[in-house]
Amino acid sequence: MPLSQSALPSIVPDWDVPFDTLTAFANGQTITATGYVNAIQAQVDIGVGRWIGKLNIDISALDLSSGDETYRLFLLGSNDAAFANGNVEILNVQDFAAASAGRLVPTIVPASDAVPVARKSASRFTIPVTNQRGIYVFRYLQLYAVLGGTTPSITLAAWLAGDLSA
Repeated sequence: MPLSQSALPSIVPDWDVPFDTLTAFANGQTITATGYVNAIQAQVDIGVGRWIGKLNIDISALDLSSGDETYRLFLLGSNDAAFANGNVEILNVQDFAAASAGRLVPTIVPASDAVPVARKSASRFTIPVTNQRGIYVFRYLQLYAVLGGTTPSITLAAWLAGDLSA
């Protein structure tokens, strides 16, 4: 059975996630190869202490035309502003793929839907995140994209928003 929306609520609620350039990685950046999402800034300094919020990804274009494209967006944390090898941890990941075989869990996760959805300029993915992983609390955050396939291309805005629901 394919993914389906719940009958209720009939209007999907939105999160309160204001765009702030101080916590933004990109706004309208097109990526066609593996690399950082960094059109606005390469990293966000969250400051000291635990931070709880949301990673927001607005995708205005996602190429799935060849049937083998894959997209993996990794939120990375470090206490080293240089993000030196061995000083980085994965805090969250979101993947998209033209076929279920390209997803991180291909045996149970379906192929990604085309985005943006009809009558929308972008599809928003709001992902709860924290800068804490186990006993480590990370000050600096970066967003890294791993792309694969024949013609990968994604255009997105990406930013962090603090948890305003508390």
